[in-house]
Amino acid sequence: MDLLCLALVILVPQPGLVDNEEDDIQPDFSDEEDYLFSDADYEELKAEDVAGFIEKLGPVEHEERLTLMKASFGIPSEPLRHGNLHPLPECTRERRHVGDRVWHTYYHMSKLVETDLPAMRYTQCNDPRVGQQCFHEPTPILHIFDVKLQTCLADVTSPIEVYGIVAIRDGEDYCRNYLFNRSREDPLDISLTDGYLRLLSPRRGMSMRFNCLIEVDIRVKATGDDGTDDKTLADSCTEIVEDQIYFDSLYRCTMSGPYGSAVFYFTVFQLGFEATIELDFLEVPEGGFNIQMCGYTIVQKNYYAFIGKNCECDSFVSSTGRFQQYFVAAVQNDDYFLVDFAEGKSPLVFKPNIHGSEEKEYSFHNGALVSVKVSWSTAFD
Repeated sequence: MDLLCLALVILVPQPGLVDNEEDDIQPDFSDEEDYLFSDADYEELKAEDVAGFIEKLGPVEHEERLTLMKASFGIPSEPLRHGNLHPLPECTRERRHVGDRVWHTYYHMSKLVETDLPAMRYTQCNDPRVGQQCFHEPTPILHIFDVKLQTCLADVTSPIEVYGIVAIRDGEDYCRNYLFNRSREDPLDISLTDGYLRLLSPRRGMSMRFNCLIEVDIRVKATGDDGTDDKTLADSCTEIVEDQIYFDSLYRCTMSGPYGSAVFYFTVFQLGFEATIELDFLEVPEGGFNIQMCGYTIVQKNYYAFIGKNCECDSFVSSTGRFQQYFVAAVQNDDYFLVDFAEGKSPLVFKPNIHGSEEKEYSFHNGALVSVKVSWSTAFD
């Protein structure tokens, strides 16, 4: 927004980094056969290629699976765009909620509540039975894939336990949409996650129709009885501005703090939808079982972790019925979205849409059966 430009310091991407826009996975057809296939045919073939490749990989850990997919399909091993997340003025935990700067007012920083807007708000918007005319269209939407912590503390031989928050405030209601939220009494040992935060699935899609704010307060819990204080790894607020970023590019951006930093991996999709994944277990073996779940896209070549060691989610399924948690992802409108349970079986393929839902069943090797429902919605009204 114009009134904020003088008050804010914005994320500035490095120059000279160019997206490889033609690096899509293409089936191996000769030029003479190209005319037989439309763009939609190509995308469907690419989805089948990736699904077949995942099935051939077998039940490998998701980190190894991702490495093999990157090598096979030309996915860059590192983000193509790098930058720093610069702090806004008066954005520390002592000032951000009581300050009188323009951005404090704009983002309603005095409100500390979680957003109560649900996912799937417009999934049924085009239902002809309700007599509504739909004016929705794809809009910019943010997805944060990972947050990795780096520390410069002298003693890193003992477990490092962290607590605090990572939240997004967008123009829908300016309330916190949590990605990480742990109290000092329930810290996360990041030595068990290779430095990654175990992220929550956002409550709903994170709209980038206008600007949005990343609010961070991560501290290292002091251990022992030597009187050492907790140390701050990252304590800042930064704004992502719609017209000052490159759409559809994977960013790796660093937020620095007094004793370390938080590294964010994210993309802002220019024409995106909110995808909500719901699981309903129809058959579960006696004694229950643990699951993993991740997602892929074909055109944008993104990897989404939903249930795994770096996710804030209980992976154990004890009985039939709806899984206790749903999962939200941002997906580009012209892509394909694959849901994979990391068993070496073919993933489920879903085509993004502006509204509506689609359900497919997946059979596990142990005989369990789950219905996977993906619902599509815009993130902005």
